[in-house]
Amino acid sequence: MSSTLHQPSLFPRPAPTLAVPAVIDAALRGGADLALSLSAGKDSQALVYLVAPWFRAQGYPGRCYVVHADLGRAEWPQTAELVERMAADVDLPLLVVRRPKGDLIARFEERLEATRASGAPFWPSSASRYCTSHLKAGPIDTALRNPAPFWPSSASRYCTSDLKRGPIDTALRSAEVVISAEGVRADESHARAKKPAVEVRSGITASSQQAARNLAMMEPEAALAARQPGQRVALNWRPLLHFNTEEIWQACGTSTADLQRRRRLYAAGQHEAALLGWPCHPAYVFGNERLSCAFCVLGSQNDLLNGAQHNPELYAHLIELEIVGQATFKNGWSLTQLPVTGEAARLRDQVLAGKTLTL
Repeated sequence: MSSTLHQPSLFPRPAPTLAVPAVIDAALRGGADLALSLSAGKDSQALVYLVAPWFRAQGYPGRCYVVHADLGRAEWPQTAELVERMAADVDLPLLVVRRPKGDLIARFEERLEATRASGAPFWPSSASRYCTSHLKAGPIDTALRNPAPFWPSSASRYCTSDLKRGPIDTALRSAEVVISAEGVRADESHARAKKPAVEVRSGITASSQQAARNLAMMEPEAALAARQPGQRVALNWRPLLHFNTEEIWQACGTSTADLQRRRRLYAAGQHEAALLGWPCHPAYVFGNERLSCAFCVLGSQNDLLNGAQHNPELYAHLIELEIVGQATFKNGWSLTQLPVTGEAARLRDQVLAGKTLTL
């Protein structure tokens, strides 16, 4: 009987390189615009710091700029200034886009009102036996079958579609051939590992009933080859797809070890020393594993707790929305369950005592 011994590799991992498919190079050499999406998280920061100098070194003739979707009150308060600094670090113009009808908190409130206005009952009762009438005796009523989602969820990520993708799509329409570069990495999740390095951004690519002109349904190479003047081709590009976390930190000018050291300092109350010289978003030093808005419905309890401790007024307002909308922030899990302390706990208790706060 034989066995296989698993030993560390004798050869170090090769230095990471940008994933640049031939179709991306061809599009850029043809004058395509390149928009670098920046949220201020580590992956998008690494994207900007690595791709901007690479773009200049290639001598491409088109425009390269940074685009940031501002979520308003839902953002960490440090994000806006950091985005400006990161774009300035690579000497690229910054385009900040926003949802015209209001920020993410306003969108939460709109969805809440829409849900309440529908008047659709939630649980069946003796007076409203929709479990029988709609699931056995007749078609399901539209209002009951598809109640307007209140909070976003993994199945209804309107926070992304309405506040990020939509406003960014509007900005990208300024060019006939445009590439949106994103800091997506394969080791973040199984779903992201399956994503290609490049694909057509179908929502703003020319479509048609005629298959030969329906660029939105083609592969990137075919769409560019079939494009006629006046037709738009937009591509999503993921140049960091095969970078690991340590390589991302290094691209940002730090390391996992440095982050851990700073977290220990911050936890010990040495806040100024912990943040001195830190090149990335401070939320990571606070303890966040990932960065999006201050409260993400897909975030871990750890990250939500950090968001609450450092943004107590926003935390309390979201609890108000839970109460008014009679729906918890996560499915079956309320923000009130976070083990907050200090100002966050005080404001939470005020809300639970029936006192109204204003954000």
